Amino acid sequence: MEDLSSAPRRRGRPASAVDGGEVQSLDRAIALLRLVADMDGMTLSEIAKRAELPASTAHRLLATLQKRQLVTHDQENGLWTVGLGLFRIGAAYLRIRKLPDIGRPVIRRLLHETEETVNLAMFDGNELVVVAQAEGHSPVRAFFRLGARLPLHASAAGKAILAAASPAFRGACLAQIRYEAFTVRTHRSERDLVEDLLRLGARGYSVDEEEHTLGMCAVAAAIFNEWREPIGAVSVAGPSVRMSDDRIARLGRRVAAAADEMTRLYSGVQDGPSEWSAPR
Repeated sequence: MEDLSSAPRRRGRPASAVDGGEVQSLDRAIALLRLVADMDGMTLSEIAKRAELPASTAHRLLATLQKRQLVTHDQENGLWTVGLGLFRIGAAYLRIRKLPDIGRPVIRRLLHETEETVNLAMFDGNELVVVAQAEGHSPVRAFFRLGARLPLHASAAGKAILAAASPAFRGACLAQIRYEAFTVRTHRSERDLVEDLLRLGARGYSVDEEEHTLGMCAVAAAIFNEWREPIGAVSVAGPSVRMSDDRIARLGRRVAAAADEMTRLYSGVQDGPSEWSAPR
């Protein structure tokens, strides 16, 4: 049997530099960046303790990051904070991110889970625009063409946006709504709409019960940007005959989870506000 212990080492990166396919020093540097980014300033000893690294190792990594302007050090108080270079990197992502591309795998999975049509809509002016869709395969199903505009007062997605918005943002939206009656169930006044939003508040998802189209029901939840402002909503829609109260509740939980995932993928925020703000 060949003695591998005496075999010459292959050329390339040293075995100690790579652990399971990951470069250890790079992994440690990224971990430090995430630690520093989560706080408004940390001392070297705090960083080393949280990262479970010797202070000398943490300092070498921070000094390297500092040269690239990814972190900065305040000589007066000794605190390390994120640097301008990290902002430039983040801004590059902001330039290219597109919610339809980010959300497409999520809405496809939601279609598989619910077997109903899934829509992704983004806020535009005082309406929502359908920007992505995974259509159900049932002979009787909901359908919205891409580019279709959904009214805030008569769609699950619109009500999700209003319920999740700040009082000031919601008030500005409400002031512009024209209460067009799509069906006999459509809210005809701001008072009726706000009363509905109050009932939705604690659930984390909204419901359109034939308010836009007779015979169709939808469940939606809002998607947030990095400032926790609603920018869009994901919804599941289907015939009302398949939407019992129990199923609406189950779909609501799935839709809320999908919206949280898209919020995280789009903005890095783990989820939206813990409770929707009460309408005023």
